[in-house]
Amino acid sequence: MAKEIGKPIFDLFLVVAAATGFYMATTLPAVSMAGGLTPATFPKLISGLIFLCAVPCLIRDSYEWLAARRGRDEAITLNTMPSKKGMMQWLIIVALIIVYINLFERLGYIVSTALFCFFNVVCLIAASGEFQKLNNSRKLRNLTAYTIFSVALSLVIYYVFTELFNIPLPD
Repeated sequence: MAKEIGKPIFDLFLVVAAATGFYMATTLPAVSMAGGLTPATFPKLISGLIFLCAVPCLIRDSYEWLAARRGRDEAITLNTMPSKKGMMQWLIIVALIIVYINLFERLGYIVSTALFCFFNVVCLIAASGEFQKLNNSRKLRNLTAYTIFSVALSLVIYYVFTELFNIPLPD
């Protein structure tokens, strides 16, 4: 089975972007804030974590791609056409982001983010075809879990930004 080169290229992009972000964060002024934090602390932390997670992915995906490329027949070519499911999932994500942006200020952060999370999960699972394979009781349990996850995630993020970082979000 031939592997696509897209995964290693995306991983490489993440590594380079994270390293660039880390470097750019080091150029921020070293103004001390509460608790000894500086404006560069969180960008460095986030870009460092992305870098640490992307490097093993780059190594694994590059190895898999090279192994698949060495083992394939001359007649087999890399699939360059995206699948219909993949295209549908990308279109769903773009549409949901547009709706989220338009509803963010009207509904407030918590409601709009909970709806965005819920519909992202449900629509992507439905587009993949996995949701249709479940029986009705399992579908109901999954929908309940998706709802709880979406609301909890929205509340946790809201709390972190408003209470810990003192960044106001729309109510």
